Parts: sequence; C-alpha cells; structure tokens
Amino acid sequence: MENFKKLLASLRPDILRFAKIQLRDEYLAEDIVQETLATAIDKHSQFRGDAGVKTWVMTILKNKITDYFRSAKHTVSLEALQEENAAIDNGYEECFNDEGHWLQSASPRQWNAAPEDAANQKAFFRTLENCLKGLPEDTARIFYLREIMGMDIDEICGSFNITKDNCYVILHRARNGLRDCLQHRWFDLN
Repeated sequence: MENFKKLLASLRPDILRFAKIQLRDEYLAEDIVQETLATAIDKHSQFRGDAGVKTWVMTILKNKITDYFRSAKHTVSLEALQEENAAIDNGYEECFNDEGHWLQSASPRQWNAAPEDAANQKAFFRTLENCLKGLPEDTARIFYLREIMGMDIDEICGSFNITKDNCYVILHRARNGLRDCLQHRWFDLN
C-alpha cells in the first residue's frame, strides 16, 4: 500500500494540472484532486490492472469533475461573452474570401504533417492547455466537457442552463478560438 501511495503522490502534479485547466479554480481543483486520491486509496483493491494506474486515477478525476458540473448549475450568457466571442468570430471570418471560400493563406502550414506526430509531443499539449486558458471560462469548460470528457450535449445544456443552439455556438467558437491560438502558438512556430 505504501508503494501505491508513493505512486499516487508522483501522479499528483499531472492530475492537478488537468483539474486546474478544467475547473479554473485552484482551490476547487485541489479539493477535487484530494477527493480523487482518497478514492483511489479507498478503492485500491478494485484496481484490476486493465489500464495503467495513471489512466485509472485520471478516470476517477474525470468522473469527479463531471459530477461537479452535473451538480452545479451554471448559467451562460452569450451576451456576457460578446467581446471575446467577437474576436474569435473575426479571426474565423478572416479565413474566407468574399465568396465564402477558404483562403489558402489561412491554412495552417504544419497541418499537412501527420496529426499523430504533433499530438504525441508534450509541448503541444502544454500549448493546447494554454490556448484553453485563453478562451472565455465557460466556453473552455463547455468545450472540455464535450470534446475531452465526452459529456452529452443535453447534459451540458442542463448543467449550464443553455439551449442546444447556444451550446453548438459556444462549441463552434471554442474550436475556432483554439484553431487560431494553436496556429499562432504551435503550428507557425514549428
């Protein structure tokens, strides 16, 4: 059991970073990570070894974060995000000509490389995390819940008290914001 606790302690920085990105609240992230580690210790005997310990602990963490968002009702107003959303929309619109066709100059230079190669680099994920931090808080949360944690649209809409249309608009803007950020912070530099 002591070796298992030492292993959990070594995983703590990674899972805390993950929680901070998702929750954007250092104290809440600390609390949920502590709950996660306590659950992992309590359920140590249930660990079957089908996946690595880190994968198992991250699954516990993701479930705890999902439970937090399910239990907490959030209200998102697109109007409150108007300035940030306008910047994302303008960046997106600059990628098209007057006829609505994609401008070759807007194409990311390195996207022709195999996406798996870039995705395997730790630096890429750090850049993605920083890009997520640059999105409006609820936009990043909704994107993360849908695209990273796989939460159902209906469940997200219920948790944030928004319509499906609003959710799809937020996801669209998040993707465009991330695309633009990754272009400038990753693909143009590599």
